[in-house]
Amino acid sequence: MKPNPERIHCNREGLSAILFVFVCATQMMPVRSDETPTVQTGRVPQAPPTAPPVEVRAPVPQRPSPRRQGPSLYSIGDPTDEEQLYLEYINRSRANPSAEGVRLANTTDPDVLSAYAYFSVDLTLMQNEFATNPPVPPLAFNSKAIDAARWHSGDMLTNMYQAHNQTNDGVVRDPGQRLNYKGYTWNTYGENIYAYAENVLHGHAGLNVDWGPGVGGMQNPPGHRNNIHNGNFREAGIGVVDGVNGSVGPQLVTQDFATQPGATPFITGVAYYDFNTNSFYDLGEGVGGVTVDVSVSSYHAVTANSGGYAVPVPGNGTYTVTFTAPGLATNQQQVTVSTLKNVKVDYVPAYSPPLISGPNPAGINQSNTYTFTPVGAATGYQWEQTQIVPFTTVEGAETGLANVTAVTSLGYSVIDGSIKFAGNNSFHLAHPSPPTDQFLTLNYTLRPGAGSQLTFYSQLSWANSTQVARAQVSTDNGSTWQDVWSQAGTGGSGESVFTQRAVSLGSYAGQQIKIRFMYDFTGGQFFPQTDGVGFYIDNISVTGADQLSNPFVADIPTGTSFVFYPTNTGDYSSRVRAQVSNRYLDWGPIVRVTASVITPATVQFSTPAVSGNQAQIDFDVTNYRTDMVFQLLQASDVAGAWTTNSSASFTNVTGSTFRLTTSIGGAGRMFYRLQAN
Repeated sequence: MKPNPERIHCNREGLSAILFVFVCATQMMPVRSDETPTVQTGRVPQAPPTAPPVEVRAPVPQRPSPRRQGPSLYSIGDPTDEEQLYLEYINRSRANPSAEGVRLANTTDPDVLSAYAYFSVDLTLMQNEFATNPPVPPLAFNSKAIDAARWHSGDMLTNMYQAHNQTNDGVVRDPGQRLNYKGYTWNTYGENIYAYAENVLHGHAGLNVDWGPGVGGMQNPPGHRNNIHNGNFREAGIGVVDGVNGSVGPQLVTQDFATQPGATPFITGVAYYDFNTNSFYDLGEGVGGVTVDVSVSSYHAVTANSGGYAVPVPGNGTYTVTFTAPGLATNQQQVTVSTLKNVKVDYVPAYSPPLISGPNPAGINQSNTYTFTPVGAATGYQWEQTQIVPFTTVEGAETGLANVTAVTSLGYSVIDGSIKFAGNNSFHLAHPSPPTDQFLTLNYTLRPGAGSQLTFYSQLSWANSTQVARAQVSTDNGSTWQDVWSQAGTGGSGESVFTQRAVSLGSYAGQQIKIRFMYDFTGGQFFPQTDGVGFYIDNISVTGADQLSNPFVADIPTGTSFVFYPTNTGDYSSRVRAQVSNRYLDWGPIVRVTASVITPATVQFSTPAVSGNQAQIDFDVTNYRTDMVFQLLQASDVAGAWTTNSSASFTNVTGSTFRLTTSIGGAGRMFYRLQAN
């Protein structure tokens, strides 16, 4: 049948370099059995506005700085992970433009691919254009330029616009005036802005590919790309603000490129743990608090929380760059500065997660000491304990939203009683206008086994190809998510019955995970109706998995041990994470421990044998348990203060007989206690 003419909606119009979308508002109505849902056009990819011309002015006379006595701290401020990642993408592109063009042409990111399709980007032409750019030196962060960039991104979000000139309290400020206002004296500057980025990769691609009106779906000239590859710029300020206000968002970015009068070269880079072993910086990998010393320079640096640093050097020459941090071996690298150009030196120490060892089983109503391996550059630790029970729940919306967290649009109910697989209800996700991503997250924290499966029943009805149903897993408590199943709409009526889905979770065996369902809108046309339209989910279960409940987290401000004092029998999990600077790294591996009633161990010493500065003591352990941990305490007086002797070594002689060896350090006498857990 023909669509209802009252429910046909307006399409879009494009104006200049910024694409504005006009969608007529209509009242949401249920779909009748004799009515075909109709399609609307929703959010579509946007282009950044034309970049303003690069500004150059005569150098401003500078008053000579007093000569410094010894290295002074040079700070780039505290760029966020996203801001640091933008700079890493930019510097990678400046170092090898041709390779960056190939990367961008071969990306699989769905948001970037959607923009390529929308603007009809000629990827072959794009790569050929990238190949014409010569390599140029890296950019170094500047704290004042970061402040100026963040100021503008925040203003664009607050006032819902995308433009280079800022109107704040009735005062119009161009990029150069904003830099001046923040105290940055510039000799030359350029600016890129994008108020419609989806994430850092999408924002970088939008500016570097420079998609928009023009030959090959790219702006002409490609002013944003030219700024990124301009060799006259020495410093950068990047300001990222995440949020949605009106049409702008979800990420707004301002990139201010500049050079100060009389500027000298920088040695710059980033310290990071390469968790995913891709040989590149990623979100969450930065190592803060690393001291960076550069020979001859009047400055030193301490890496920001996101890992970045910069150190000015006086001119050309060979420099020794030294990285030091607690728990990490000193790292030195030689670097040569020539033609007064910046040089990039990264520090990528090897990462070892905190591995826990200790008694298993653990005795209830008693202290059980566990130790863990240290993490380099750590300034503290946390440990987490949870109870473990088999997961047997089948979640079918019969208790409403009690066991799930829904993040959805207004105008429809997530609990649906009319379309379901079993019982009285199912979960329902839809895209009422304006369309946004819809989420349904299970409130359970699970630990899958090698044979675990996520099983659910779903029905995707009346969905366009831009409306995608997804099941996702997070291993970092919801910070990032990975698809384990997805299904795009057909553009028509789709499914009329529920279908069972079975997804293996074996690749997540032994990890703590969260599970969510997402109804994704990728941009373009969509079905805005809600009744009988969209993504229905029922009877969600996970087989072969444990549920982790009642989490308890405690700080470990010093040392590399913690005490577990269970009061009930059962199975528990423990894990540790390191604090580096003022943020936490990912949790280390989980250790499973059974708490039970056990007979306390007793220790019987033999007579110590002393030879020179070495003492040997054999001891027997009654009720010895595998993985018991021994610690030697010592004091010069039996009534004095007892301290842990961390240099003592323990070896198994036979069965439950052990030998400890320690240095007495020339002491006339020493008292020892042995602690066994």
